[in-house]
Amino acid sequence: MVHIWLEKGDAAEDAGHFESARIFFERGAALGDGMCWSRLGLMHDNGVGCQVDKAMAMHCYKQAWKTRDLCAANNIAVLYREAGKRRLMFRWFGKAATEGDGDALVEVAKCLIGGLGVRRDLSAAMRSLAAAKESENITPAGREEAELLLADRQAGQAA
Repeated sequence: MVHIWLEKGDAAEDAGHFESARIFFERGAALGDGMCWSRLGLMHDNGVGCQVDKAMAMHCYKQAWKTRDLCAANNIAVLYREAGKRRLMFRWFGKAATEGDGDALVEVAKCLIGGLGVRRDLSAAMRSLAAAKESENITPAGREEAELLLADRQAGQAA
């Protein structure tokens, strides 16, 4: 029953009725739908159907995370990255990775390679990339990036 608001929000957004979409996502969020919270956060994050409000976006994403919505954890990490808070960024990518998000594993690996928010650890980065490559929950772009980074690292070790 809760997902009806997500479906209505999606339909309104697809039709270009962003204010209506926001209202539908708000209704679903009020009933505890994590996906509605995430979509509402994305609207505030990007200023679609409302003004850009990063604080409200963060609030929505954190509410979505309470339901273990993986998109929310990644979006929280991105907001922290935009704010220059690297340790928090790494922590949130780690939370999504721990829940099985393959794309987050790639982000964790990039942090480990570059020492962004965490101590540089190439062997941990390689493990993260290998896990991402084998993940069932990863986008094609994420898998490709994991494969490229792995190949890059392996070529660097061979040299």
